[in-house]
Amino acid sequence: MSEYRWQLDGLAFTIALEVLGRDRLPYPLSFRPELVEHLDDYERMRMEAGQRLQRIFDERFYNALSILLEPQVRVEVEGFYGPQQSQVARVHAGVVDNVATIAVQQSGPTREHGRDIIITQCRSTSMAAEIVGKLPRYAGGPHRAFRARRSELNQPVYSRHPTRLSPAEEMNRFFRRPRIGTGEITVYPGYTLDARPTDDGRAFLWLDYPDDGRYLLHHHSAEDLTVTPGPPDEIVRQLQERLRATAAANRQPQRVPEDAEDDDDRYFQQRNERGWLV
Repeated sequence: MSEYRWQLDGLAFTIALEVLGRDRLPYPLSFRPELVEHLDDYERMRMEAGQRLQRIFDERFYNALSILLEPQVRVEVEGFYGPQQSQVARVHAGVVDNVATIAVQQSGPTREHGRDIIITQCRSTSMAAEIVGKLPRYAGGPHRAFRARRSELNQPVYSRHPTRLSPAEEMNRFFRRPRIGTGEITVYPGYTLDARPTDDGRAFLWLDYPDDGRYLLHHHSAEDLTVTPGPPDEIVRQLQERLRATAAANRQPQRVPEDAEDDDDRYFQQRNERGWLV
């Protein structure tokens, strides 16, 4: 199949989702309309955005959005990069059978909200490489892979050997450095309503260190973790593994929380509690 691509501003994308019955952007996409003094001004903005949307809203675009919102498997990517990690990488993707839709949001003026959303439809077999190609570019680091325990991170560390580091020493020396990039890639079965977080994902993180490179952090349990170099082909491989495992599980739950309150503060608090940092 051919690859198709559309670019929408945040308001036009929001209206497109409303057409399909959604009132919130899929995580981690985020948009806040421009503040205006009068309701008439806001209605005019919506009308103009709707006109822009009409020019591209055909059956192909509708099908691409349907895959994005009701996939068999979905991928959520969020990361921070750049000076003071002030820029945000946001990707939400979905796959149905052999077709995938990927939505990438351009970084916005603040960390909370982004700019235009670029939607791409492609073969599911190329989705992992397409997603990794949207991440901030950084070379894989040279440090060898190692295993560690999370509980040892904040414990006092005393050198026990003049030339050889213990696992705890190695972990603390590795992590206690400034980063210029941090992000998480998670693969989930099915879709989620209203972008509320679910706990059935397969995730890994990327960590970028200046004058070193990118590494991948894998949590095996609440305690055990592994750090490996993170060149692009390794990220693609890790993502493909999780896509295959999630698809094989053949679980497509429709998760509706008991408490359906629409509280943005609680929503983002839940997202932040997922354990990004070690």
